[in-house]
Amino acid sequence: MMDMAKLAAFVLLAGLVAMAGCKDMGTGPEDSASPPPATGTVSYSRDVLPILTSYGCPGCHGGTSGLTVTSVAGLLAGGAHGAAVIPGNADGSNLIKKISPSPPFGARMPVGGPFVADSLVLVIKTWINEGAKNN
Repeated sequence: MMDMAKLAAFVLLAGLVAMAGCKDMGTGPEDSASPPPATGTVSYSRDVLPILTSYGCPGCHGGTSGLTVTSVAGLLAGGAHGAAVIPGNADGSNLIKKISPSPPFGARMPVGGPFVADSLVLVIKTWINEGAKNN
């Protein structure tokens, strides 16, 4: 039978091994994407694209229904439901409608979740309201 010191060492070692193998420590994609910038403007390449990528959007929307989310031009061009982004109008943009609860058409994206965290939806909204610049 193991003594208490050996048992404690074993439990500690097992925990460290488990944590070393778990890259995100059990968090969802919302925690691995870039956080909102503290100051300045939101950047598509630095802030928005990593959010879309962490939720698998480029895999689903690499041209599906005519929509490409891997570039600002693709978001502005849109797809079957029109422009995904309307610069200066986040609430009117289909991208925001589709990643928010109860979209006006189809299912909330990404289908089946996990859904984009509210704090990250706010980052994308800010980028759109700032003019959806290709920055």
